[in-house]
Amino acid sequence: MTQSMSLPTHTQAAVLVDYNAPPEVRTLPVPDLEPGAALVKVEASTMCGTDVHIWRGEYEAAGLSKLPLVPGHEIVGRVVALGSERRVDALNRPLAEGDLVAWSYAWCGHCYWCTVAKQPTQCESARMYGWGPADRSPYITGGFSEYAYVMPACSMVKVPEGLDPAVAASATCAFRTIIHGYEKIGRIETTDTVVIQGSGPVGLYALAYAVQSGASRTVMIGAPTARLDIAKRWGADVQLDVTSTSVEERRERVRDLTDGRGADLVVECSGRNAAFVEGMDLVRRGGRYLVLGASEPKPVEMRATYLNLRQLTVAGTMSGDISHYYRALRFLDDHQDRFSFGDLLGNRFSLDQVGDALLGMEQMREIKPVILPNA
Repeated sequence: MTQSMSLPTHTQAAVLVDYNAPPEVRTLPVPDLEPGAALVKVEASTMCGTDVHIWRGEYEAAGLSKLPLVPGHEIVGRVVALGSERRVDALNRPLAEGDLVAWSYAWCGHCYWCTVAKQPTQCESARMYGWGPADRSPYITGGFSEYAYVMPACSMVKVPEGLDPAVAASATCAFRTIIHGYEKIGRIETTDTVVIQGSGPVGLYALAYAVQSGASRTVMIGAPTARLDIAKRWGADVQLDVTSTSVEERRERVRDLTDGRGADLVVECSGRNAAFVEGMDLVRRGGRYLVLGASEPKPVEMRATYLNLRQLTVAGTMSGDISHYYRALRFLDDHQDRFSFGDLLGNRFSLDQVGDALLGMEQMREIKPVILPNA
């Protein structure tokens, strides 16, 4: 299917014009399709903590966010049109109008990281969704829009039939990052005690993967209570509330659970420097520490001897390639009877309510708001 004469020429989108101000609903042009591109009608977008950081201007100094921008990078949509060279998804399955799809960021495919290192998430020319700018083509590279433009360098994958589009959207950031991280840090053994730091969507998805992988024991550290309740329902053996326990109490609890050794694997999903420092004391000698959430720009002190004298394996990942999107979506589809993934979703918001959703997420009243641009 190629571009049709009946395609929309404009779309409504929530546009961040100024940092710290509510996004404005504006009309943006829909660009002509490049041969390898696609146009989708957004079915659902979910909000990520990164969207809040972008809104607050925390990435402006680094030159990452570029105003004006359409926020949102957790997106699924239905195919409206395909460019002349876009015929199949990443698994070589035919694409057609109406297919529900997700897609990766646009990696250049020809830099050192894409070709030699095989680490496309470190691509020096990556084009990511939700970061802008929206004042030049292709304009609509964010999920809080009626339509989104899938750039030619993006790999696409079909969303499993019957999977809630909002749940699927949440997998396109939080869960694909988890899949990537576990792939790098190594398999979870059935004798492992796994500690998850942070009970937001990233932490809860990390928990689900650890439980399904057969970890001997899982410990969730986080807050508030409602999120720890989800962790308990999903199989966390122990839940430790950071608002009512001290660092020392949590360390002793983990050691009590492990005959004094510490956790075999600690997964940092909170984004806080303090969690990283604490996590280094939670992992056993010879254990593993996976850092996924770290986002504070300030440096943190640690003792280098932790790495050699304690023989720790420390790894970190960001984002994910299309294989991680696919595996995340399959996990959700295969295990939705065991884990109530819908518990991660917050309230539904229209485009003119995106500002309310951002504020609700910042204040932790929302765990993962759902934006429905076409509702």
